[in-house]
This record gives sequence, C-alpha cells and structure tokens, in this order.
Amino acid sequence: MGEENFNHMETEKPFEQFIPEIGLAKDKDLTDISRLQQENLARNVSDKEKRQQGFVSVETSPKLLKEIAGQEGITVARVGEKVVGYLMPMSVEHGKQIPLLDPFLERFKSIQFEGKSLDEYRYCILAQVCIDKNYRAKGMLEKLYQELEARLADEYDLGVSEIGANNPRSLHAHLDKVGLKVVEQYSAEGKDWYIVILDFRPYREKFNRQRKT
Repeated sequence: MGEENFNHMETEKPFEQFIPEIGLAKDKDLTDISRLQQENLARNVSDKEKRQQGFVSVETSPKLLKEIAGQEGITVARVGEKVVGYLMPMSVEHGKQIPLLDPFLERFKSIQFEGKSLDEYRYCILAQVCIDKNYRAKGMLEKLYQELEARLADEYDLGVSEIGANNPRSLHAHLDKVGLKVVEQYSAEGKDWYIVILDFRPYREKFNRQRKT
C-alpha cells in the first residue's frame, strides 16, 4: 500500500482514504508506540472511556521496548510516518522484567491447553495491542493479528495473553474478532483476569498446504 503523509489529513482528502500500512516497527516508530501506550494506560483514561473504548495495563520502558522490537518484533500500523496501532509479542524473559505480569507468569505452571501443559508447546506472550481511537472498529485489530500469525507461526505454537475482566471491550474483540480462547480465569491483587490463547498452528498448517500446491 502506498504511504500518505499524515500531516495532509487536514486537506481535502477524506479521512477514510488514509489506509494504514501493516509492518514491523523500526527504531523511529518506538516513540509513537510509547505515545500510544501512554495515552491509553488505565491511569490516563477516564472511567467512561475505559468502558466504551478499553485501555491498556502494561507500561514498558523505552529500553525494554527497544529490546522487544529487536527480538520478537512489534507489528505496527502506520499512516504515513505515524504509528496508529501496534501489537507487541514478547518472550517470557522480557515478561519477567514487568512486575505487573508476575501473577500472570506464575499461572503458566498450571495452564492446560488441549490436554497438555503450556511447557509442552512453543509459546510467546502477547503482551499488548493498542489502536489509536480514530482507527478503531475499522478491522485493524484483525490485520495486526494476521501479520503476527504470518510472522511467528513457524517459530511458536501458541501466543498467551491476559485480559482484565474490567476491560470487556478488549475481551470481546479478542474472542469474537480474532478467535482467542479463554483457558483460565484467576484473581490477583483484587482484580479478575482471563488468560487467553491464540493458536498459531492452524495458520501454519494452512500456509504449509498452500506451499505444496
């Protein structure tokens, strides 16, 4: 897809013509990713907006963000040079650097998926997805996950995430639009969480079949 300069959005072109381009984050994108994250952190969002639009819980330092971008890669949606959405996978090792994720990581010992323990799979953490409010409900969530599956399906069997019970918009979007499955519910520090899993294997099997034809 061709790129358009985001600053031209104030000209005569309709807003809808600025179609995001999906790809991997570059170093220059990290500032925009941090900005989007800060704008949508629970502490920076009103209660009304939390209910209607959702929010993110995890805050990552610039140093950790750069490490994640260099290792797992961060999927981004750009309009011109501006990042308007991102999907951030991370390794368990990186997850251990975020104290908020400690109760989540502790549950990995007990998680079962299709009759097997999590350790019997190759998996990564689906740490966070965030989309600029002006681009929500336009199919971007699905596009971000499609790129992620195409990129990571050979390397991992599963992606594991958690979504707060107080974030129903995000929960329903991930279950209904992306197809994640709830495998466990738990409480920690007075909050209820759903652990959800994205199975990469069907995408990998479909892609391998297509390569053989």
